[in-house]
This record gives sequence, structure tokens and C-alpha cells, in this order.
Amino acid sequence: MASEDPQWLAYAAAAVVLVSVATVAWRRRATNPRMAVGLALVGIGAGWWSAAAAFSVLGADGPLGGLGRVGVYPGVGTAVAGFVAIGLAVAAPDVLDRRRVRVALGVHPVLVTVVAATNPVHLLLFQGARADALLGSTRWTFGPAFWVHTAYSYSMLVLAMGLIVRGWWTSPPVFRAQRASLLVAAFLPLASNVVKVVGGLGGIQDPTPIGFAAGGLLMAHAIFRQDVLTFSPVARALIIEQISDAVVAVGPTGRVLDLNPAAVALIRRTTPTAGPTLVGEPVRALLGRELGGELDAVGDELREVSIAVGRGQVELHVRGSRLVDRQGRFLGSVLVARDVTEVNAQSRDLAQANARLVQQLETIERLRADLAEAAHRDALTGLHNRRHMVDRFASMVGTAARTGTSLAVVMIDVDRFKTVNDTYGHLTGDAVLVAIAARLAAHAPAGALVARWGGEEFFVAIPGADVDAAARFADEVRDRCVREPVEVAGGPVPCTLSGGVAAFPGSGTSADALVQVADAALYAAKAGGRNRICTHAEPVPSTGRTSVRAEERSRGARSGGRS
Repeated sequence: MASEDPQWLAYAAAAVVLVSVATVAWRRRATNPRMAVGLALVGIGAGWWSAAAAFSVLGADGPLGGLGRVGVYPGVGTAVAGFVAIGLAVAAPDVLDRRRVRVALGVHPVLVTVVAATNPVHLLLFQGARADALLGSTRWTFGPAFWVHTAYSYSMLVLAMGLIVRGWWTSPPVFRAQRASLLVAAFLPLASNVVKVVGGLGGIQDPTPIGFAAGGLLMAHAIFRQDVLTFSPVARALIIEQISDAVVAVGPTGRVLDLNPAAVALIRRTTPTAGPTLVGEPVRALLGRELGGELDAVGDELREVSIAVGRGQVELHVRGSRLVDRQGRFLGSVLVARDVTEVNAQSRDLAQANARLVQQLETIERLRADLAEAAHRDALTGLHNRRHMVDRFASMVGTAARTGTSLAVVMIDVDRFKTVNDTYGHLTGDAVLVAIAARLAAHAPAGALVARWGGEEFFVAIPGADVDAAARFADEVRDRCVREPVEVAGGPVPCTLSGGVAAFPGSGTSADALVQVADAALYAAKAGGRNRICTHAEPVPSTGRTSVRAEERSRGARSGGRS
């Protein structure tokens, strides 16, 4: 009886193994989806094939046997497509990503399924008595569609094996064991199917599912023991191909062994005369004297190289490394070049923009300082104005109080200035004020504050000076005005000065008090006949009423001041 034939158990066991392999591959597809899809298709297709073969054995010549006989072909087509997908994933993964390639792989499984399902109508797949009723399957013969399907399937399996062999040959040694497992897994069902086609193997009706089961075990070994889904050289090859850095492998004789697309683009750009085939050419002829010379200084350090191209240049960062085997034998060199032309241009533009910005900021700062200074200067004389004088003098008084040093104050007034304006005109009067301001600034000691108080009055504060020193300074300026009349366009203009002197702390301990006392001394000089300097030696009473004892400097008497 058919049910007593043990072959169906072997086919059923093979189906379980193959479906399990497909399930594991699918669940682990995240790290290598191309390989995982190929393994899953092989597992599902071969598992379907094995299950159908089991029904064929169980059904014998009955309807179940006929269904099983034609039902294997969807699994056959799927398994063949899966093996081709594995071969492409190993040797040419980019090809498998093309939509038309995936569609082409799906055409055969669909067609063979349709032909198998409609065989009772056309008898192109299987022929024989009662084949149209799916009965007597053990006596069926192969029809023309079977041979077309078989020829296509064998050619695809041979293609898949060729791709796997290519992947094995081009892979580094660490990956070859994986490829060998996949190669044997593809060979076992192919060989067992050839045995079936030429006449079977003893009492085994179809040894192909057994070959698939053995292949499935090898696939499981590749997945679990060799990490075929997670440990693959394909990613490394893709990285080298797709990175923007130019990578050139050079042999010991100085000829190009390999290069990535970025290197090809760089050579085409810098050496337009390079031939169509770059591999095998002398590297110095392709890379030029500048870049080819880097082979003489191969090391881990980063170098910058500039290559003239037309009217411009290409700027590169170049790093070279020696290639040696495990025995230390020199195999060649690898040059890695990065085009930094645009980056360097941007850096230079940024540096120039930054320099311009710094200059603009410096200009703005100078203008700000000039504006600030101008706000503190008298527009006519160029001396500090009264607003600046008030702030600065208060600070000078505070410093003198903290340090216990002296601080002298001089108030200067141009005698009979209204007469100068009335006699010579206001422009001449302005020229006189400018000249006197210049003389005050020229005679003032370093650190002194010289300011225009207002009108024809001037203010001078001298840190560290006492009353006598300040009086000498004021008298020097007064005496010069007597000796040297102010020269203007219309001729010399005679003028005299009167001044009052006070000092911290003898004349007062606040800015207001010192100014008040110096002003009182100035009025004393005016009242004493002008053209003289008067000093004050006593503090101002705190009652608010001024009691000033001003003494007239005898040196002013010799000038015979204007009355």
C-alpha cells in the first residue's frame, strides 16, 4: 500500500527542515535583507516541493498522488528563483535591487504554477493515460513544458552556482567558508534532481527534496555558525565603491591595481589625457607628479597636495598606507585622497569675511570712541567740555581723598574779552580762545585736566600739585600771553589773563568747594587789576557764605596789567 511507503516521511521531514530555515532567515533579514530573502525563497519553495512529493507518495495513483505530482512545480519555481537571488546577493547585490530583475525572477514560478494547474486541459507538463483526471501519476510521462521548465531551471541553478563561485573567489579568506557552504547547498539539490531526471535512485521516486533537505541543513549552518546574514564582505565593498574619497590601490611596481569611482572621477578631472582603462596604468602617469610623488612618502600622516587644473587648482588631503601580508612582505600601497577644494575655498572666504568684519568692528569702535570723545570735547577749542570736566574732576577729588595726595585747581579768564570781540570781531575772538586753549594744554603737566568752563573761562585740575605749583603754572601761561600776543590773519592781538588758584585739602575737600574757592580767587585777581594770578590758602567756611582771603602774586605786578 502507498501509505506504507516510508519515503513520504523523509519528504515531510525535509519540508519541516526547509520551512524552519526559511522562517529563521526571514526573521533575521534586517542586517542582510538580500541574502535573507534568497534563503527564505529557497526554504519555502523547497519545503513546498517536499510536502507535495510526500502527498504524491501517499496518494500513489489516486487523485492525491496526481495533485502531489503537479503540485511540486510552484515550489520548484520558487526555489530556483531563491537560489538565483542568493547568487546575486553574494556576487552582485546591486543588481538584485533593480525592479526588473526581481520581476524577471518571479515570472518563472508564476508560469510553471499556471501550467501545472491547467495540465489536465493541455497535457503539456505530464502526459499519459488518465492524466487529464489526475489519476495514474506513477505511469505519466514528461511533456514538452516539463523539458522547457527543466532546461530553464538547470540554467538558473548553474547561473546561481557560478555567481556563488565568483563570490567565493573574490571574497577575503575569512568569508570563503560561508560561500563554500552556500555553494554545496546549491549543488546538492541540483545533483539529486539530475539523478531523478535520468531515472531515479533505486526505490526513491524523487531524491531532489532529500538534496534540498541536506542543502537546508548547510544553510542553517551558514546562518547560525558562520553568520552569513550578519557577517558579509558586501557591505565593505559597497562602502569603498560609494564613499566620496578617492581610493587607489597601487602594486609594488607602481601600477594601479584597483580604484573606486571617486578615484576614477578625480583622475579624469586632473588628467584628461588618461586612457579608457586605468587599471594597470602607471600611477604616476595618472595622478601626476604632485600626487604620484606621495608614494615616496607613504605614511599615516595627512598631507595637503595642490594640482593645477586649467586656470585653477584641485586641493587634496592625501593619506597613504603600505600594504603587507602576514609575513611582512610588501604588497603595494593604498592612497586615499579627499577633494577639499570647495571646503578650503569656503574657509578662505570665511577668513576674509571675518577679517572684513574685524576691520568693520574696529572702525565702528574707533567711530564710537571718536563720538564719545567728541561728546566730551569743546567744539571750538578741542579741550574737554564742562560736562566731562564735572565728572572727571569729581573722580579726581575722590582719588585725592583716598590716597591723601594734593590736587590743585586753576580758574583762568581772558581779560576784557568783550573788547576783543568788539574791536577785532567774533572770528578773531574765537581764534584768541583757540590759541589760549592750546597754550594751556601745552604748559599743563601730564595727567592734568584742561577744560573750557564756558565763554572765555578755562579750568585746569592738576593732580599732585599744591597751591604754589599751580600758581607757577598759571603764571607761566599768563606771562606768555603778555610776551606773545596772539597772531591772527589781521595781525597780533594783545590779551592778558587773570587766574584763581585753590588746592585740596587746604581750600576745600569737595569738588564744589574747590571750584567755588578758585572762582573767588579769580574774582579777586580781576578786582586787583587783572593780568594777575591769585591764590587761596584757607578752606571755605561750611556756612555757605564765602570768606576769601586772596593774596596777589607780586610777579603779576610787573606786567602792568590792563585797567
